[in-house]
Amino acid sequence: MAYQALYRKWRPLTFDDVIGQSHITQTLVNEIVHNRIAHAYLFCGTRGTGKTSTAKIFSRAINCLNNHNGNPCNECEICKGILDGSNMDVVEIDAASNNGVDNIREIRDEVAYAPSKSKYKVYIIDEVHMLSSGAFNALLKTLEEPPSHVIFILATTESHKIPATILSRCQRFDFKRISTDDVVNRLKQIIQKDHINIDDKGLRLIARVSDGSMRDALSILDQCIAFGEQTITYEDIATTLGIVDNVFLFEITDSILSKDTGKVMEHVEKLVMDGRDIVNFIEDLTLHFRNLLMCKVVGQPENVLDMSSEAIEQLKKQSITISQEKIVHCIKVLSEAHANAKWSSNPRIVLEVALMKICQPVLDTSTEALMDRIAELEHKLTAGAVVVTQEVSQERKVFDQNNVTQETKPEPIPDKADCVEQEVEQAEVQNDSELNEIINMWPEVVETIKKSGKPILYGHLVDVYVESVDGVLGIIFKDSCSMNKMMVSRKENIEFIEETILKLSGTPVKVKCFLEKEIKNRQEDDKEDKFQQLMKLKDELGDIVQIYDE
Repeated sequence: MAYQALYRKWRPLTFDDVIGQSHITQTLVNEIVHNRIAHAYLFCGTRGTGKTSTAKIFSRAINCLNNHNGNPCNECEICKGILDGSNMDVVEIDAASNNGVDNIREIRDEVAYAPSKSKYKVYIIDEVHMLSSGAFNALLKTLEEPPSHVIFILATTESHKIPATILSRCQRFDFKRISTDDVVNRLKQIIQKDHINIDDKGLRLIARVSDGSMRDALSILDQCIAFGEQTITYEDIATTLGIVDNVFLFEITDSILSKDTGKVMEHVEKLVMDGRDIVNFIEDLTLHFRNLLMCKVVGQPENVLDMSSEAIEQLKKQSITISQEKIVHCIKVLSEAHANAKWSSNPRIVLEVALMKICQPVLDTSTEALMDRIAELEHKLTAGAVVVTQEVSQERKVFDQNNVTQETKPEPIPDKADCVEQEVEQAEVQNDSELNEIINMWPEVVETIKKSGKPILYGHLVDVYVESVDGVLGIIFKDSCSMNKMMVSRKENIEFIEETILKLSGTPVKVKCFLEKEIKNRQEDDKEDKFQQLMKLKDELGDIVQIYDE
């Protein structure tokens, strides 16, 4: 007897056997029991989720001579005929290879004839989105008013390609991806009946790689059985699939976090020499950093991570040593590398460059890399690893200010090369009426920036307000948005805002960024200065001046 693939051997025979789609199978069973069968159904969902299997079970159930609560008996003449393909009343059509108008016209001519043995004539059209526009038009009239003895079941993985006129004439059922636990439980049943030994760790690896597809999981299991025969280990499965295990992912991540570029490159060499797939590895490493991010932002990561408790504990420990900014930077770089590696003739180079960018953020000029470097610097400052000193040269101390004119006075050195700490020049201070006009038109300024191809700058300006501060236009940020303030304060951004205001108002204006606490401190300082001036005046004039605190 010829060998039969597992996904065919263990294809569901009743609705109860369909895994992870109870919301669909229960509805279909109720329709059969209460004789409320529609004339057309559309089964949508990703590959291997049970669309075609459910369609075949439904075709037997509605024609079964000994129906058991909506499930086919699979023992009567009708059921056996449909199972072995001898019953001509159930027709399965592959639309990928039969997608022409003539193929659909044949169906349209055949539906006029009554079924030979069964109660219903059923047409199962798989991958229906592959039909041509002409074929869809030919199918439309038949779907609209089919004979009472005809039922259409359309199956597709790309429902968005189905015309709306077809969708509106079908009962639509969306098949969900099968959960890892459901896949593992089904695999346990199969290996127990086939007397195969695989531990839970190995089964979960198969379930994770199958990505919610039961058929993919069974195909992988079939391949692993051929490799390891009766006893299969986690390492056997990883070797068969060409993927790396969790131990390797934790080791290379530790090397990345310690910025040991040489060690990271050694890991890549080992990866290549072991014959692992580079693209799959990038995907696995990206998922690993995503799991680290979940451990940092979710209080109970067990609720969102489909992993063993031991693996989650390891992730928690490793996540302590890495900032959220670093994780986001890693995910962005790896995602770009994954997209490029798929089409590269040498994906190893793509991976190595990506890992070097992660280990040395100075090589990366992206916003995420900058955020990572700033977060690392803040951490060092908090931990006392960096000491900030301010040195004043001896020449500057003895510099005679009285002998220096305004033209020869040296300009202050900015703290950051590309960040504007806008020094307000007295000659360019606006009066209040001009600033009030610009403040009133600020929403128009922001909208113009949005339309000028500056989405990042616009995003930083969404949640701010403006007011007059010492004769300049002050952009006020919330205290929690210091990073936004720093990004807007970049020289090119300030100049762009000032140019935009000039174009809209015709008035040149200086712009400066502040945090709310900075404005509050300035106001308090002003009050303190005024109070000191009043006290000085009182001392000079004596009792003539009386100060009242209201």
